[in-house]
Amino acid sequence: METSSTKKKWLRWLLLAIVAMAVAGGAVFYYVMNAEFADTSSEKPAYTISAMDLLAAFQQNDSAANKKYTEQIVAVSGRVSAVEWADTSATVKFVDSLSGSYLIFDFQSGASRQAGQLQPGDSVTLKGSCSGSIYSQLRKAHMISFKRSVINP
Repeated sequence: METSSTKKKWLRWLLLAIVAMAVAGGAVFYYVMNAEFADTSSEKPAYTISAMDLLAAFQQNDSAANKKYTEQIVAVSGRVSAVEWADTSATVKFVDSLSGSYLIFDFQSGASRQAGQLQPGDSVTLKGSCSGSIYSQLRKAHMISFKRSVINP
């Protein structure tokens, strides 16, 4: 009889622990999915750098550059290489023609229309949250992406 009672007690505690972990996981998921970020246009950049200097930093030491710039607001100046549309949002690229590496900026909802008016060759400073780089073994190039970007006045 004691073993049956002990098993029921452990089973009850195990079930309670599973329910508690599920509730905690749901709370974390809700928080992450509903997190709101400050408008990038009102944020002061942690770094101001040219597009080619930023690409060079990632090409020289990818790990150190990721550690320094990832999740930081960065103002990047350079000449627009391409403007592309995906559904209703524009992306702007700065491309290093020698290495094939590039920076790509995804814009906040309100800034997408203004970014879409940029033309290849335009000199501009863009500000956004750096997501870090991805190195393509196939293309032998880095892709550094930015989210929540705006055109810096």
